[in-house]
Amino acid sequence: MNDLTQLKKALDMASGGALQQPLVDRVLQELIEVNNPLRVNLPRKPGSGSAWVLNQRTSRGAGAGFVNDTEEPVENQGAYGQKTFPYQTILDRRKVTRKLQAVGKTLLDIEAEEVDNGLQNVRDSEENALINGDSAVNPKQFNGLRKLIPGGQVVVAGANGAPLTLDLLDQAIDLNRGNPSMLVMSKKANRKLNSLLQAQQRFVDTMEVKGGFRVQVYNGIPIFRSIWVSDTQTQGTSNAATDIHILDTSAVWIGELTPLRMLRLAQKSSQGGEFDIYEDLALVLANDIKASRLAGVTL
Repeated sequence: MNDLTQLKKALDMASGGALQQPLVDRVLQELIEVNNPLRVNLPRKPGSGSAWVLNQRTSRGAGAGFVNDTEEPVENQGAYGQKTFPYQTILDRRKVTRKLQAVGKTLLDIEAEEVDNGLQNVRDSEENALINGDSAVNPKQFNGLRKLIPGGQVVVAGANGAPLTLDLLDQAIDLNRGNPSMLVMSKKANRKLNSLLQAQQRFVDTMEVKGGFRVQVYNGIPIFRSIWVSDTQTQGTSNAATDIHILDTSAVWIGELTPLRMLRLAQKSSQGGEFDIYEDLALVLANDIKASRLAGVTL
């Protein structure tokens, strides 16, 4: 199929402007957010350069002082440390065969299934890295929450794991010195939390979050469930532990160098055309004390 024929097939569905690349990219970004409240509600900010670089305050200093009317104040400075969060690329390559292109109604019709599969792959890789990413294990990955949240911000349920209790969860929430706006946990941990609340005859409340999703809340904090929070982590002698992450999203966000895009590749075979779905991003933790984790919970 020559380029002109391919273009005519692609534009056959509607007006010529329907498939302009910026519009295609926006549609992809909307599709990947379907049934994905975690992605929609974790802030995403445009970035630049090779990494997101910020100066993180490491100490408060002596604090502001009281002075007389004509008294010159003593200069006071906080201490800062530079932190770098390199952008990493998530990419999925798909292919539509020549025969399918020949018989398909429009280019988008025959690409729809491959685009959907590619978006699912990108979504899974991104969410997995948000939780479990470890650049020491895989240098192509960015560090996830389990790696970025420092040890001083972790409540360990027990040396060999311990069952979830509301007191343990409250301790982890209190360790977050910001205003927690997100609890991230596994589906199994969410069910256990529900049973604990019901045992105390407490209501399981819900609220609507960005994107129109209705999610459960604990003490006013929305709960976001992820299949990538493992329930089979090792804690001492236990290999059936899990984590609960507590985030203040004013200090935790996704830096986007390249938002989600789709690019058709040059034809290199008569048997099909290829395209890439990709994004360049990094998980940024701007303030250590505004994220915490409850670890070693057995369910």
